[in-house]
Amino acid sequence: MSLLAAINSAIINADSYKVSHWPQYPEGTEYVSSYIEARSSQFARDYGAQYDFAEFFGLQAYIKEYLTTPVTQDDVDLGAILFRMHGEPFNKEGWQHIVDHHGGKLPIEIRALAEGTVLPTSNAMVEIVNTDPKCFWLTSYVETALLRAVWYPTTVATKSRVMKEFLREYLDETSDNSDAVIDFMLHDFGARGVSSLESSSLAGMAHLVNFKGTDTVMGIVGALSYYEPEYDRFLAETPDRPKRALIRLLEKMEADGTPLPGFSVEASEHSTMTIKGKEGEKEQIKMLIDRAKTGKIVSIVSDSYDYFNNLTNVYGGDFKEDILEAGRNGGRVVIRPDSGDPVDVIIKSLKILDEKFGCTVNKKGYKVLPPCVRVLQGDGIDIDSLKNILKAIKENGYAAENLVFGMGGGLEQKVNRDLLNFAQKASWASIKGVEHDIFKNPATAALEFVKKSKKGRLSTVFDGVAFKTKRTLDLLKGEADMMVPVFRDGAALNLQSFSGIRAKAKYFVELLRQKSVAPVQTNPKQTRPAP
Repeated sequence: MSLLAAINSAIINADSYKVSHWPQYPEGTEYVSSYIEARSSQFARDYGAQYDFAEFFGLQAYIKEYLTTPVTQDDVDLGAILFRMHGEPFNKEGWQHIVDHHGGKLPIEIRALAEGTVLPTSNAMVEIVNTDPKCFWLTSYVETALLRAVWYPTTVATKSRVMKEFLREYLDETSDNSDAVIDFMLHDFGARGVSSLESSSLAGMAHLVNFKGTDTVMGIVGALSYYEPEYDRFLAETPDRPKRALIRLLEKMEADGTPLPGFSVEASEHSTMTIKGKEGEKEQIKMLIDRAKTGKIVSIVSDSYDYFNNLTNVYGGDFKEDILEAGRNGGRVVIRPDSGDPVDVIIKSLKILDEKFGCTVNKKGYKVLPPCVRVLQGDGIDIDSLKNILKAIKENGYAAENLVFGMGGGLEQKVNRDLLNFAQKASWASIKGVEHDIFKNPATAALEFVKKSKKGRLSTVFDGVAFKTKRTLDLLKGEADMMVPVFRDGAALNLQSFSGIRAKAKYFVELLRQKSVAPVQTNPKQTRPAP
């Protein structure tokens, strides 16, 4: 059993200062409502206004993993002694009330946009309010965990989406069929580059909203566990055996012909390429090419000793006919450099392979290698290097489809809350039955005023073309709130499937590209219990 998982609860999954807030609220406070938004985009500042969006993802995983687990008496007792020794005024009476009167289930309601929604920044994605007036302090208390649960996977999903848009741009300009290759153009190599197993799963899922290529196994497992309705059914039948539930789900998917959310290929690493020394590398290459002859895609790291010699004399010389045979059998050899300047290495690689295997010229006038051979660049990839490589191959007359990219820590770890300027802010309160809109507007804030917060209970509306967040009281006739309840009083609501999230993301991204589309049916307006 994981020690942290066994000890964790909503009580200690918080910043220390949150523990001290409950006595700071005015006497008679009954309800507090907060919202979460991405206030602005670093991607837009760096690459243009068309990237001023966020791809919302990850909240359902957090709800199912943490919020549906009730607080226990042990949790309260642990919090009491821990925070007493820590120097914080622990609200034991408040947490005891939750255990005694709510069975440990958190008396809050969370409403949110559907995951997969891609919308401009500065729009509310999530709203949270307490449902028990004695627990007014709880809305803000859960901010630490809730905001983290939203900003991290959403930021990874957004970064992955920005890169997919760059790839699509160059594919559309240089290739004949972007849709046939785009979903496998950026492979997730990030599992070893993140800070934890949970980060690997969250980021791996986030990338899979946009792409289908991954080596992050826990991303696949997470997508099945948190976003596959059949898994919930199997788990309900064997609640103490989650692995057995996953096995049953996989068996059903295999029998039904349902694919996994992500795929990978057979690939080498330097240990397998150098195991026989420099003189044995060629034999290892041949072994993998023989695997490709069976119709498989194989990826071969080829820079252990002399990369360009391998390209010219091994792949393009000794084993050229073997690679062509693999192609005739439906296989493919993907050659991977792993050192050197990415732009220089890729351009030289394409020119050598062009000389050795020849290229066809597509309808857009760009050169394409035979399908049996491609190049994978996974070293040093970030947004800027990706753009530089794509620009360079286009300028040299090659189609983007000749390449596949891999990205590790740059995708899953080199993100922070400031990339999309995420925040959770209180916007409304009820005190002694009187409703108050609350907000902040610092005089010292930067000119873009991203520090200014929103007022009131909020709704995010969508008219088929644009999003807008406004006070719920200001909704016009016919305007429907896109945020719906996803959690209330211990229960997860309106659960989504991973395939549905992918479809929603695809729809909204196409809308952003087109700028205008016919209106689509929105979620029906939800009623809230009156405070």
